[in-house]
Amino acid sequence: GTSDDNVHFQNAVQLADKLIKACKQFDLMLYPGKKHGIRGQNARIHLFTKMTNYFLENL
Repeated sequence: GTSDDNVHFQNAVQLADKLIKACKQFDLMLYPGKKHGIRGQNARIHLFTKMTNYFLENL
């Protein structure tokens, strides 16, 4: 989440910038105001749905 104090949002932005410059495809999902654990029923459902779909599409 954007309020994560383990993995700072700015680090994700820097990584995304480097991936774009390297012409690497990636997916990035932001959870505004959420911390490292992505708490909250709707956010948690969204996260696990995205992860499940990613694996189904890419494995």
